[in-house]
Amino acid sequence: MKAQIAGMVLALAAMAPAHAERHVDLEQLAAESGLTVRKVQMIVGTRTAFAEYPYTYQRSLEKFQKALGPVRYERLMSGQPITLSNGYEVRDLRVAGVDGAR
Repeated sequence: MKAQIAGMVLALAAMAPAHAERHVDLEQLAAESGLTVRKVQMIVGTRTAFAEYPYTYQRSLEKFQKALGPVRYERLMSGQPITLSNGYEVRDLRVAGVDGAR
């Protein structure tokens, strides 16, 4: 039993850096675009049951695309890294658990 708990703790510890990196990336993208982290997650993630999704998705997407520009937006959504205006590099969000494919 103790071995199982230790194994689960190690597995969770190994996953923590990926989750932390994704959160920082979402915060950086939110700061760059002027959107909330939740709205950025709505755009780069898979379709979800967010209550405001149908109403705000298109407006948020347009604002996000305008803030990033067409080239950086396409690169991000295709899984390539992009550099934000503050020099921060956002890597493939899909690897960290956010599926950007549409």
